[in-house]
Parts: sequence; C-alpha cells; structure tokens
Amino acid sequence: MRQRKLAEINQISKTSNVLLNMLFIVVIALFFIYPFFIIIGSSLTDNKTIILQGYNMIPQQFSTEAYRYVFMKSSKILHAYLVTIMTTTVGTLLGVTMMAMYAYPISRPDLRYRKFFSLFAYVTFIFSGGLVPWFFVYTKVLGLSNSYWVLIMPYLVNVWYIVILRTFFATGIPQEVIESAKIDGAGEFRIFVSIVTRLAIPGLATVALFTTLLYWNDFQLPLYFSREMAKYNIQRLLQSIMENMEFMAQDTHSARIFPTPPVEAARMAMCVLGTGPMLIAYPFFQRYFVKGLTLGAVKG
Repeated sequence: MRQRKLAEINQISKTSNVLLNMLFIVVIALFFIYPFFIIIGSSLTDNKTIILQGYNMIPQQFSTEAYRYVFMKSSKILHAYLVTIMTTTVGTLLGVTMMAMYAYPISRPDLRYRKFFSLFAYVTFIFSGGLVPWFFVYTKVLGLSNSYWVLIMPYLVNVWYIVILRTFFATGIPQEVIESAKIDGAGEFRIFVSIVTRLAIPGLATVALFTTLLYWNDFQLPLYFSREMAKYNIQRLLQSIMENMEFMAQDTHSARIFPTPPVEAARMAMCVLGTGPMLIAYPFFQRYFVKGLTLGAVKG
C-alpha cells in the first residue's frame, strides 16, 4: 500500500510539473504573440479611431483603408518582395553551402592546418576593420554598389554559424561512419555530400533558418549600397515609406483618393506586410527541421 501511495504521489507530482511547465510556456508565448495581434488589429482599424483611442487588438472601427492606401503602390511592393525572395533564397543556399564546406574540414582532427584555419575564422569574429573599410571593399574594390549581389555577399559567411556547424560535425557525425566510407573507396567530397550533409540535417536546418531570417529582415545593406528604389528589398522599402509617409501623398492620384493619408494604420499595415510572410513560412521550416532530427539520428 505504501509503495502504491508513493507511486501515486510521484505521478501526481510529475503531472503537476508538466502542467506548470505548459502554463509557463503558454504565458511566455502570449507575451510574444500579443504585440503582433495588436499590430494586426490596428492595421484593420480606422485611422481616426487609432488617434482617439490608441492601438487595440480588436478593431473598434473596422477598416481596410490602410491596406488599400499601401497597395496603391502595389507594383513597387511586389517588386520589393521579389527582390527579398531572390536575395533570401540565393543567399541562404550559398551561405549554408560555404559555411558547411568551411566547418567540416576544421571539425576533422586529421586536418594538418586545422588550428590555423580555425584561428583565421575566429580572428575575424573578434576583430573588425570597421564600417568605412567594409563599405569601400564592396563599392570600390569589388564594384558591387547598387547591385543585387551586394545584398547577398556580406552575409554569406557568419563565423558564429561556422562554430555551430563545426561543433555539430565534430560531435554528431560518428568517426566510424567516415572511416567505413573511406574503406569502401569514397573520396572526401563524396563523403561530405552523400553522408555528412545527410547526417547533419538538424544543424544545417538550424543555420539555414537563422540565415533566412537574417536576409529577410535586413534593411541595412540596401540602405548603404542601393541608390535606386528598384534595388530595395521589402524591409528597406517599408522603412522608406514609414520614414516619409508624405512621399505617397505627393502623388496626385493618391491625394485624390486619400485626401488625409491613414498614417498610423498604414504603419501597422506595413509591419504586417514585412513580417507576415516569414510567420507563415516558419511552421514549414519547423516541420523540415523536426524531420531532419529524425533523419539525422544515428541508429544503434
């Protein structure tokens, strides 16, 4: 009887801990989600209502005026979206490939100059030449100013992500698998492509997700290097609109339809347009990430 009571008490304690942890996670999630719901609700609220009553999660006076106002420049917004999708896709694919190809050799204990290449990467992580030399390298030396490549190249290699991948390769890839592949006659490149990358899907998926977010949310590169609006990504275009809402009102067509621009509601609508697609795409990344955990597991 006593053992049964102790087992029941332990079961109740475990259930309570699980419920408390779930409650804690839900509360933390609501703290992060609530502001975004306020942004969505405010973007669907009449501009006068926002001025009088402030921002609310539930629209007090429903209106799609802000989205109609923003999409009067739909061609520019669509082009900025295409620029963002292109730079994010190309940058993520190239960046993850380059970082994985650098991290894998320095994770191998038999690499002769392993310490040198590791130190070479770490030094660039600690010390920087500064903004002005960095700017002149891309504009004067490489001549990439006002091009699409300048929105991709600066973020291709991140030393912190290299460290993550190197650690994953060193601890998550069994050395016996690599030695077995060598005995079967596989070369280093084939081992990397056919075996290492498949076993390292969780690490590669994590770095790919972080890199995608970095490219999608970036507005600094077009701010520094893009002189034409045609080279703006979506974040830079929305920032330009938010900094100077009057530039749309100067258009005679816009002024005729909207004599009083819905400034506050339009700001919220542009925040939704900038962050919404990534929130929709994130669950798909998460699904492939969990799938990668299963595929990358080492079966005993």
